[in-house]
Amino acid sequence: MLEVKRILLPTDFSEASRRALPHGLELARRLEAELVLAHIRTPYSDDPNRPEYHFLDEGKYNAFVEKELEKASNHIGSQYRVATVIGRNVSAAAGILEAAETNRTDLIVMGTHGRSALGRFFLGSVAEKVVRHAAVPVLTVASKREGYRDQPEYRNLLAAYDFSIHSKEAARRARHLAQLYSAHLTVLYVIEQEIHPGYVEMWKGSVAGRMPEMVEEARNSLEEVLGGDGFDDVEVRVEIGDGDGRAHREITRFARERETDLIVMGTYGLSGVEHMLLGSTTERVVRIAPCPVLTFHLPE
Repeated sequence: MLEVKRILLPTDFSEASRRALPHGLELARRLEAELVLAHIRTPYSDDPNRPEYHFLDEGKYNAFVEKELEKASNHIGSQYRVATVIGRNVSAAAGILEAAETNRTDLIVMGTHGRSALGRFFLGSVAEKVVRHAAVPVLTVASKREGYRDQPEYRNLLAAYDFSIHSKEAARRARHLAQLYSAHLTVLYVIEQEIHPGYVEMWKGSVAGRMPEMVEEARNSLEEVLGGDGFDDVEVRVEIGDGDGRAHREITRFARERETDLIVMGTYGLSGVEHMLLGSTTERVVRIAPCPVLTFHLPE
């Protein structure tokens, strides 16, 4: 179950932040949650050796931030509960994580590849750090990405699965969202097949011929695991990784072809022999996904 009472939306007053706002508002409406607009000050993020560097006028900076936050909150309808927060930290990511904990938020909604009005808040890399370390779910919304499905009304959901407890919990929460929006949910498992050039012929002789059988076995296992947990009403798909065989490329390709509105993933996955490493896969998906991505950082 996805229980959310307070949503944190970091803003640097950029286009990326503005594109994330409708998603924060929609989830706040659906989940009857309060929306917290937060700006994180990073006074030491610039390099003083750069020619364009100059010391900020603290009074003007504070006035600018307060005015922009007030402007943003005033544009939000009175039916929403909205609070504003100004934080201060040596890095934007650390400040966002601190604000999420201090304000007891249950969900973070943020833009990616954004840049602040002051030219010092890079949300692209910041978002990945927040996804990696946040103790609460994180919804990332991209800006300026060709063919991006920026639709706050989620009608077609995709949950990436790797048979780990983390991906299973993410699938449970994806099902809750699907029920909330009366949306179609697909659970996808990708068989990775990274092939080194020197082993192509060996691969053809030992693995390629078994691919249809492996897909069927994986699908049966997936249906058995999910069916026992009440996932009988969801679509189950097993795909074989193309190209370099990496899962993140297949997940994003599948999402693009199926016109997915939201990808749901866990931030930990299988490792070692399984070669799944869903943690790093999640970050790669966030970078290139054709739609918003909702991630869950679950405990060990």
